[in-house]
Amino acid sequence: MKSAERLGSSRVSVGWPLALGLGSFGIGYVALVLLGPALGDRMLPWILGRGLGLASFLALSALVALGIWYRHEGRLARSVLHPAVILRTHAALALACAALVGAHVVALVLDPYAKVGLIGALIPGRSLYRPLGVALGTIAAYLGIIVGATAAGAGRIGRSWLPLHRLAAATFVFAWLHGVSSGTDTVALRWLYGVVGVAVVMLGVTRYIQARVA
Repeated sequence: MKSAERLGSSRVSVGWPLALGLGSFGIGYVALVLLGPALGDRMLPWILGRGLGLASFLALSALVALGIWYRHEGRLARSVLHPAVILRTHAALALACAALVGAHVVALVLDPYAKVGLIGALIPGRSLYRPLGVALGTIAAYLGIIVGATAAGAGRIGRSWLPLHRLAAATFVFAWLHGVSSGTDTVALRWLYGVVGVAVVMLGVTRYIQARVA
């Protein structure tokens, strides 16, 4: 019995990296095919920066939504997804979000067309391009660092990390405002911002109401 369990565990441990590797290769191949015609375009850094920004926003949205769902009465009542699966997925989304945000910032800093620059990316209000919109993104990034740092130290600092971790809600709000106010394609993507924003807010509101009632 134990041998079977070990065999199943080893298959899982090998299967996940293999699936991730093949998935990453597939995504990279599709991206190369789609971006191939634009590789010689001077706007490519801006396109990459914007694409990475949207990807990081979606990762953050999923991260915050999953964090809310972990404590939501709906999950507790129906036992949807095992808590360990939620926590591991939550941690993976946090890492993905951090990587995407970092790549987003680097792409825009290196792009002369964006007129953001290193100072504009690090100091709110110093960007030549849409200073308010970019400042909102910078604030969201700093809040995200605080939230991530407190979560990383959760096992060593007791429950004192929890109030700061709840800044994730503010991080989402600032990131949403950043995307809406700084993106050149906001009109075309208004449905995306609307659907994601309403979904996360409603999840948070229902979680708050149920916690107050309980």
